[in-house]
Amino acid sequence: MKKISEYSIPFQGLKQGKHLFNFQVDRHFFGSFEEALLEEGDIELEVAFEKRPGMFVLDFSFEGTIQVNCDLCAEERDLPIEGKEQLLVKFSEEGGEEEQVIYLLPGETELNIAQQAYEFICLSVPMRRVPCANEEGDPTCDSNVLDYLSSDDVESEEETINPIWAELKKKL
Repeated sequence: MKKISEYSIPFQGLKQGKHLFNFQVDRHFFGSFEEALLEEGDIELEVAFEKRPGMFVLDFSFEGTIQVNCDLCAEERDLPIEGKEQLLVKFSEEGGEEEQVIYLLPGETELNIAQQAYEFICLSVPMRRVPCANEEGDPTCDSNVLDYLSSDDVESEEETINPIWAELKKKL
């Protein structure tokens, strides 16, 4: 991952209390990650940064769309996503990271949140991606594709196309 400077929060000069930061997540953001699961999107990211003595609390809130291929028809469509996550940042001589906790070295002056934002967005993507569904959840995919996938012709074509399988079936 390339470090994306526009997703850094300079906390050294901030006073105690809450501060609000807004970021835009788009193609440029996703392109900064090697082998990214997502490539295109339009997401508004809001980070409520609360500076406390010895630690920070970051509340991530995001909403927008990402482009995914439909699991049913493989057509590329926009899928709405949203999410809220919380991250704690503490200071330690060793640095490091745990689940939902980041440890910074005492001399650090800014926090880059790009990696955490990327992970939170990826985790909000549903396992089953059917952006072609209507409000009731019924697919609105191209009817020709759905008809082809549900027809029995697909199975019969496989049997006639590949004679090797027919020979193997004879041996059973």
